[in-house]
Amino acid sequence: MKRKFRISNVLLISLYLSAVIILFGCKKDPVLPTISTVAPANITSGSATAGGNIMSDGRASITDRGICWALTANPTFDNNKIASGTGDGVFSADITGLQLATIYHVRAYATNSVGTSYGEDFEFTTLAVTPAIATREIGEVSWTTATSGGINISDGGSAITARGVCWSASSGPVVGGSHTEDGSGTSSFVSNLTGLTSNTVYYVRAYATNSMGTTYGNELSFRTSSVTVPSLTTDAVTEVTIDAAVSGGRSIIANGGEITEKGICWDTSPNPNTSDFSSSAGSGTGNFSADLEGLNHSTIYYVRAYARNSAGIGYGPQMVFSTSASDIDGNIYRTVIIGDQLWMQSDLRTTRLRGGAAIPFVEDDDAWKDLTTLACCWFNNNQPASGSGFGLIYNWYAVETGALCPTGWHVPTDAEFKVLERHLGMTSAQYDGTGWRGTDQGNQLKSTSTWIPSTGTNSSGFTALGEGYRYGILGNFADYGVVGYWWTSTIHWDTTKALYRRLDSNEARVYREGVIFAGGKSVRCLKN
Repeated sequence: MKRKFRISNVLLISLYLSAVIILFGCKKDPVLPTISTVAPANITSGSATAGGNIMSDGRASITDRGICWALTANPTFDNNKIASGTGDGVFSADITGLQLATIYHVRAYATNSVGTSYGEDFEFTTLAVTPAIATREIGEVSWTTATSGGINISDGGSAITARGVCWSASSGPVVGGSHTEDGSGTSSFVSNLTGLTSNTVYYVRAYATNSMGTTYGNELSFRTSSVTVPSLTTDAVTEVTIDAAVSGGRSIIANGGEITEKGICWDTSPNPNTSDFSSSAGSGTGNFSADLEGLNHSTIYYVRAYARNSAGIGYGPQMVFSTSASDIDGNIYRTVIIGDQLWMQSDLRTTRLRGGAAIPFVEDDDAWKDLTTLACCWFNNNQPASGSGFGLIYNWYAVETGALCPTGWHVPTDAEFKVLERHLGMTSAQYDGTGWRGTDQGNQLKSTSTWIPSTGTNSSGFTALGEGYRYGILGNFADYGVVGYWWTSTIHWDTTKALYRRLDSNEARVYREGVIFAGGKSVRCLKN
């Protein structure tokens, strides 16, 4: 017979209560969440992406989660943070506004009712960028050069390793073409552009290079100068002889073109050019000298230095000079241009007329004073050194021959002396008078030596010496270094006399009067 068991209600209630007690007696309290940090990604110069993975909510709901970051290790949300919602699982967030090329630390965090947990600390570095630079204004433009440079430079977070300017005849120049190399760093700099072609448009950009690459500044353009003819200075003429001289050129500026030829040119007319007489002295911009050869004696010449480039020929300022003269005895006389006249620069010392006839030397005083024929002598009958500038003393009868000066020269007339005096500043009212006339014309004519006690300025270049004279009435010599007399070829209104000019050491003016033919005076020749 089968036994049946029945569970009473009391027993069921007891079993239920025991189970409830067992169940609630085993439940644990919540704890902090467990979270790991997801490594930063998508790093740029100013942003990155980071995140976290909540592996356990700690038996309590996640009420806040996100990331926090700082410049120091183990950041908390007291530093910088971005919340990323609630709940467990994986999440991410974008960090923005970061500084370029900077080390940051980031951690994920999660918060439940117990508190906040952080993931591990990750370090990352934001990226640098290419530099920033502006192109300096173009300056100092010439035919083949200019200046530019760079300003307002930043390194983009990475050291600048190269910088300069690049240029081209086309827009958009790059470092692969013509460029300068101007060191490194962020300071402003100036660059010299060289080897340019004249009259050409160029485009210029500054550049700067760091580890991230090369940046170019704003583009500027300019045109180089056009080539013009050279400029230069003509040297003074030196070493003048009867048929030759020396001149040259200096301070040559090529004005954009290569100097392919340089030299001097000359002629007897003003403003000579290379179609006239010329002498080449090579090429380049260096100073030079050149010989003038085959010149005519006793002649005024005009000379200019020249230089040639691709634009043409440039000429220096004109210089004027005159070749020396000689007489039948072979004496050489430097010449001087005064106004429109060409004078010998020293007194005549020929012993023969131009046709060859000898001029008698008369030394005796009594013999001299009684002469009615041509004669000459040295002062005190002592011949001065050649080249001293002192000449012979002649009586009027030698002048009267009309053949005393060399061919092409003559003894000046009274009127021609007046032309000289007028050029030196004497007025018409003054030069028509007799006696002492003018103001300082005598000083302008006198040399700076031989005069006792006072010398002249010789500003005219006439170089009159205090040669003394021979007294016509007594035939004696007098006043060396004190007085100088020069014959004219003009008869005085008293026809027993001829007009002369006189200079004294202590007088600034010029004396004009007549003297008897037996007087002994100096002669200064004038070009026909």
